[in-house]
Amino acid sequence: MSQGKEKTEQDKEILRKLDVLKHCRYRLTQSPEKWSEAGIDVMYQVFENHNELSIAYDLTQKFKKWYDISNHIKPKTKIIHELHEWYLEVKQSEFDEFKSVVKMIRKHQNEIINFFECKQTNAKAERLNGKINRFLSNNYGIKDKDFALYRIANYFS
Repeated sequence: MSQGKEKTEQDKEILRKLDVLKHCRYRLTQSPEKWSEAGIDVMYQVFENHNELSIAYDLTQKFKKWYDISNHIKPKTKIIHELHEWYLEVKQSEFDEFKSVVKMIRKHQNEIINFFECKQTNAKAERLNGKINRFLSNNYGIKDKDFALYRIANYFS
């Protein structure tokens, strides 16, 4: 931008584009069904000017749609096939940011697909594990292990 007090038309255009980007930040975390009419217009402008943002948004929405609990009625083979189609789309998009996500999902693919069979996650177990770890770190240095186990049993019962 120019250094003087007067803003040029180019400066005003840059500021307008930045303002539009600022207003779309929250909408990027939502599905399009939740956007207002004004939000749809803003997102149309953003996606028109930033094609890479549009592609990334579409990839995340496709994964969110795939991971929806309503897909539990589908056969396991179809669920796996749709996930592999998403992997292929990510590979074709050549976004480095998504490559690490795909790597993590591939590593835990069996557990993720198990979500559709059991309709549950391990979130409760992870939360309990976090509470135990926090309890232990807060009480670091306890010398009597039996007393520490007694306190943990009372704390979590």
